[in-house]
Amino acid sequence: MELYLATDGQRLQRALQSTAQLAHMSYRIGPEGTLLSSPLPPALRGGLLMLSDEGGQYPDAPQSLCRALTRECLHRRYAGVIVDGTPPESFCRALDEALTGQGRKLFLPEAAADFAPHALAVVCTALTSGSLTQRLTRAAERWGPERLALDLQRMMADFPLSGPGGGIPLTVSRLRELAQGRATYFSRPLCARYFTYRDGGDTRFVLFDDGQTLKSKIEEAEKLGIGFGFFMLPEVEDLLTVLFAPQAAP
Repeated sequence: MELYLATDGQRLQRALQSTAQLAHMSYRIGPEGTLLSSPLPPALRGGLLMLSDEGGQYPDAPQSLCRALTRECLHRRYAGVIVDGTPPESFCRALDEALTGQGRKLFLPEAAADFAPHALAVVCTALTSGSLTQRLTRAAERWGPERLALDLQRMMADFPLSGPGGGIPLTVSRLRELAQGRATYFSRPLCARYFTYRDGGDTRFVLFDDGQTLKSKIEEAEKLGIGFGFFMLPEVEDLLTVLFAPQAAP
């Protein structure tokens, strides 16, 4: 599988120590629908452009924004664009056409993938119920495995074992603290680990990923022919040596 590590400019050097396959989180849509970017090294080339729409506004006419994105891809030699947010249909169609004409890929959120006939749907693998294999199989039946990519989001959450209430996100340090001295188990349907503990009179259930569970999710996807996946910094920073082979010094 072709794996990318999403990173911002502040963690760029740390990311480059693990892989040259980066998705650059330095781009966003501005309030007037223009492309804004944070500084990147002038010589940086390759990887993917990762576009956020947080705090921005998609323009009614997307052609100008699409031209700015394709120019940046040409300049930086990016292999494509991954859109993080809720893009409208007109933008997805226009960008899909522009990138396809350049031989570049477009990765869209699963909810927007039907807007663009050549785009890849990005499917999140952090499940709390059901079966990952079944979810990926259904997605492959809908779009074809060649049009799928994995959002390998790291699961780290604390749930009540019974009663209402959603999961509480955990930091790595808090997860380690809770797991200390406790037996952990592997859920094959979720491809994740879990353990339980008592908190006062309540029983809590912690579901989490480590390097091996994330690799098992990749293996399940590869069996179906899915060829792309994304990790994100800083959430996998402590797992980089497991997930990526070290890069030799130039």
